[in-house]
Amino acid sequence: MKKRSSAANTSICRTLSIVIPARNEEACIERCIRSVVGNPHVCEILVVDAASDDRTQSLAQEAGARVLIHDRPIENGGGRGGQIKAGIEAAIGDAVAVVHADTVLPGTEIDRLMEVLNRCPKIIGGAVGCRLDSSSRRYRFIERANDFRAAFFKISFGDQVQFFRRVPVVAHNLFPDIPIMEDVEFSIRLRRLGRRTYLFGNALASARRWEQVGGKNAAWVIKNVAIFLFRRLTQRPDTARIYRQYYNSLK
Repeated sequence: MKKRSSAANTSICRTLSIVIPARNEEACIERCIRSVVGNPHVCEILVVDAASDDRTQSLAQEAGARVLIHDRPIENGGGRGGQIKAGIEAAIGDAVAVVHADTVLPGTEIDRLMEVLNRCPKIIGGAVGCRLDSSSRRYRFIERANDFRAAFFKISFGDQVQFFRRVPVVAHNLFPDIPIMEDVEFSIRLRRLGRRTYLFGNALASARRWEQVGGKNAAWVIKNVAIFLFRRLTQRPDTARIYRQYYNSLK
């Protein structure tokens, strides 16, 4: 078993960079940015856009974000993982929080994650729990299942707002530039650098995927995460194929 790195050091986290991967998110990008702008810990908001053909970029700038363009092929550092990695490498904050464009992160949750990083120097990062923006009871089960997986298995998904100390993650080139499953892979890699935590919280994530696809979404996620975890033990999973399959199911 590999020993953990000592990268999770005692340095104080005073500033937080918000990294938001986006593509054609004009309907929700302003709401996402405005949920984090103005928090005293937030030193910058970086929207990493995959060449949107709607108003995502202009709306993000008007809301107070800096926009970076990252439009590489999914086979060569493109897709969501590549966008996030580009944002992390451009960030200047002591810590980074990755917030999906259709997610709202209340300032109280930002205060909590920064307080945890400063109170517990052995913690390298973790995730903030989310709730789905629908009153339907069926989504409460999904939320509890997500909480259980992230809290007990330390595998968080991107809509659970992953956060971490920036310098050690960048120094160890830890964030994967894969088009999908980057959140799962990063959750696993992060344990190399220190303890991970899960904050049962109230970030608000969109239920649009569940509403578009229905119950099949749960089956797809469970199946493909299991396949990804199994294949990464012996070979490099074909994340480009998984990416295409995932987004084709939305059409």
